[in-house]
Amino acid sequence: MATKSDLIDFADLTGADREAWAALQASDPFLWSPYFSYSYAAAANIARPGVKVLKFSEGSTPVAYWPVRPGPLGTARPVGGPMDDLHGIVAAPGTALDLCQRSVTRHVGGYAFTAAPYTQQRHGLTGHIGDGNQVMDLSAGYDAWLAERQSASSNFRREHRKVDALLKAPGTVVAHDVVDDAAFDRLLELKQVAYQQSGHFPLFSLDWPRRLLETLAERKASDARGVLSTLHIEGELAAITYCMRSERVMHYWFPAYESRYAKQKPGLALLFSLAQWSAGEGIKELHLGLGGMQYKRQLATYMAPVRAGALALATPQKIATSASSLAARIEGRHRLLDVPAKFARKYHRVMLAGALRA
Repeated sequence: MATKSDLIDFADLTGADREAWAALQASDPFLWSPYFSYSYAAAANIARPGVKVLKFSEGSTPVAYWPVRPGPLGTARPVGGPMDDLHGIVAAPGTALDLCQRSVTRHVGGYAFTAAPYTQQRHGLTGHIGDGNQVMDLSAGYDAWLAERQSASSNFRREHRKVDALLKAPGTVVAHDVVDDAAFDRLLELKQVAYQQSGHFPLFSLDWPRRLLETLAERKASDARGVLSTLHIEGELAAITYCMRSERVMHYWFPAYESRYAKQKPGLALLFSLAQWSAGEGIKELHLGLGGMQYKRQLATYMAPVRAGALALATPQKIATSASSLAARIEGRHRLLDVPAKFARKYHRVMLAGALRA
């Protein structure tokens, strides 16, 4: 049967759509992250209105939902912009969509993505290999994960002894899934400092990223809700993390710690405690996110590959994609040749963040 697609304002989705979306997400383990949930898209639309959904149907039966944020010239991007560590199309594992069909291209001319699960290649989201999502496998419980990691690395064993001593110290107090406005505010302050020190755009200088985190925490949806955790040493806040969870997956999102406690590694200690708490809550995977930072490599059971790139469906996007590829190839040969690539990256940041100063 032929598949048709319709572009719908997120707010116009029905209760039946929500149920169908949830069933499709549950059918594919690669989509269990809260990023692929109906409630995450809903929170993104509240924080920064304008989310659209391409709904694919066979007859009257929905077979896929593709949440996007349309941009100039028809290029769509993930609904949460730079907040999205994972994104893509919600469909059953056996469904492969033809995104070149007219009912799609008349609404979406292209799609820029940075971390689509590699299985989304079946829809045409091929791009190139991205950084990979580091995953802690908690399906057999925290103790089983810990034993496997300890057997794999002497460095891990050394780090665990250090954080275990901190967690067992009389003056250490850890709390998970708490409401603590002061700790939340401090977390965003620390993230701003970290962004500035690293030369990255200070994301929380915009209003909508904070609103997104607040919305996820306040709505407490089972498929996507915020989880704030804190670690205090002798009554003083030492580490904070804001995560997002679904029923099966915890995504380690925004961690921070006070620099004066750096030698005691409170951030790492809080992560170990979070893993233990998550396993007790029925979480099967703790996603550490993209990249190969040392602590992620030590804690992760495996790395789930992702794809990054641009899907060009219409002529303007095909021209832009070719130009961007050429700019990337010639970058570094001469400072004047660096300008097109820098402009392309700047444009992409602006579109993701929704702010010219990004």
